[in-house]
Amino acid sequence: GHLARLDLRTFYKLHLQGLFFIMGGLYPFIVILDTIAKFNAEREIFYREMEDGLYSTGPYFFSKVLSGLPFHTIFLFLYTVPMYWLAGLQPTVKKFLGNCLYTYMAVYSSRCMAMAISAALVSFQVAAFCANLLFTIFLLSSGFIINLESLWLGVRWLKWTSYLKWSFQALNKIEFEGLDFTCNQSMVYMYGECPIPNGTVALKSYDLNKESLEECFFALFGIIVLFLCLTFIFLKYVNQKPKS
Repeated sequence: GHLARLDLRTFYKLHLQGLFFIMGGLYPFIVILDTIAKFNAEREIFYREMEDGLYSTGPYFFSKVLSGLPFHTIFLFLYTVPMYWLAGLQPTVKKFLGNCLYTYMAVYSSRCMAMAISAALVSFQVAAFCANLLFTIFLLSSGFIINLESLWLGVRWLKWTSYLKWSFQALNKIEFEGLDFTCNQSMVYMYGECPIPNGTVALKSYDLNKESLEECFFALFGIIVLFLCLTFIFLKYVNQKPKS
């Protein structure tokens, strides 16, 4: 009801939350299956060369992580830049770079999660299923589909583990903080004031106003490091012999 009575520009701005959900969820989802497929295709060569003693887990792990960064950066640049300017987001360098940074971290979190699951589960089908299941849990606890305050207390803790929640929150805070909205006269007359007067209130409606951008950054960074550490551990201690 409130959104329908806002002026057109404000109405459009508030619906950018849907765009941020897509930016932080669509490409990360595509990356998961692609990463698992590539990891699975390399497994036979990795296992054979490890058995022959050509190298240990460490060199393979670091070469895989470092060699993927340039391609990850280029593809994300091609994905983020057109979407940012076509959507009419705030045309400032600081906000543009912030948007790119948190989208980058969300997608890379997906990539690291997919690598960890691929290293832990040798079967491609099982790895793909588990990765999609975990991604769905993170997606539902991101704050867009379900308001985080309405989650049952028993599962509300899941939002702290969801990298999609942290990236979605960061993208919204970058765009909405400092914005002022206007309502049409009929809405002001009906409610006595504009119910969504600024970006802070809009963020609060999705329970995205509590943590700072710095906290979002360190949460995403910690999740990336955790998944990378798990990838190394699984590569080293889980038998990587391919399933016939």
